[in-house]
Amino acid sequence: MNNQGLIDIGANLTHSELYDQLDLVVDNIVSSDTGSVIITSSNLNDTVIALDIISKYPDIFYTTVGYHPHNAKDFKYEDMDKISQYYKNDRVIAIGECGLDYYREYSTTKQQTLCFENHLILAKENKAPVFLHERKAHKDFISMLKKYNDDIDKKVVHCFTGDKAELMAYLDMGCYIGITGWISDLRRGKHLHDLIKYIPQNKLMIETDSPYLTPKNLPFKHNGINQPSYLNFIAETIAECLNKDIDYVKQISIRNTKEFFSI
Repeated sequence: MNNQGLIDIGANLTHSELYDQLDLVVDNIVSSDTGSVIITSSNLNDTVIALDIISKYPDIFYTTVGYHPHNAKDFKYEDMDKISQYYKNDRVIAIGECGLDYYREYSTTKQQTLCFENHLILAKENKAPVFLHERKAHKDFISMLKKYNDDIDKKVVHCFTGDKAELMAYLDMGCYIGITGWISDLRRGKHLHDLIKYIPQNKLMIETDSPYLTPKNLPFKHNGINQPSYLNFIAETIAECLNKDIDYVKQISIRNTKEFFSI
């Protein structure tokens, strides 16, 4: 493992577009500036698959455990104990991905709210970092998070794409912020070029959210499928927006991620 390499805090390696070519994805990681990758789990089966990946490549990967809001309809109370048991594994380093998503309501608002609150309870009880997802649900998301905010020390809002008011609300609650290749998309993410300067240097982390959100500044032909090995190009855009050297972005993001996830 490249101990000084960038850390991708969120990659969906259980997605077929990556999992079906896992050996190539790993080879690309090894030959890139990405040193470690946290595999995002969106349900318990994802965690099972992620732990199998980790058993094959223990020097590269970690994972999370929880239900994405899209999968909240599948969450059951008995899963609380299962999630807590998985979290005891030292390669499972956060509760989540969890939160609210009203953009596509694959689960009802009621199902999402119930699932999200129970994940926050689990994070509180296990003194665990929580990996958060919010889309088009900011008001309800903040309201729920505030109920448990004082009891959960480490919270990261992954794939932040919101506006300044939303960013400041998260920062006021002590949240870390995950930035993806969205920032390199001048059509959808240009507003982040200004907002990035409001994120304190000790709250910034970076992620690919692969296979989604492929950076727009890749200097080579590709098939449109994002990979953890492309993380450096996200750091490059962030450095340009901050008018900083890329080594500065690498240094602070690696430090923040190691401290947040205790890795």
